[in-house]
Amino acid sequence: MCDDRLVGGRLVIAHEYLGVMLGVRRPGVTVALQVIEGRGLIQSRRGEVVISDRKGLINLANGSYGDSEAEYRRVVGEIEIQPQIVPQRELSL
Repeated sequence: MCDDRLVGGRLVIAHEYLGVMLGVRRPGVTVALQVIEGRGLIQSRRGEVVISDRKGLINLANGSYGDSEAEYRRVVGEIEIQPQIVPQRELSL
């Protein structure tokens, strides 16, 4: 989960880029984010996703979260989380 590597719960990312990372079309990402937002787990705005309920997201993942993250920590070790640096012009989107 990207939230594992962020300070706060704010992920600055475009729907288009999420689609590229997931191998799906942008409209599918937008619909999925709307469904998750409708459950009160996130807030999705242009170029930004804010996690409102991390435990709810983990429950929604239905067991598919945790194993790969534990393996990452085993292989790579703990990482130091760095605050996101966002230029002021991006904050006004």
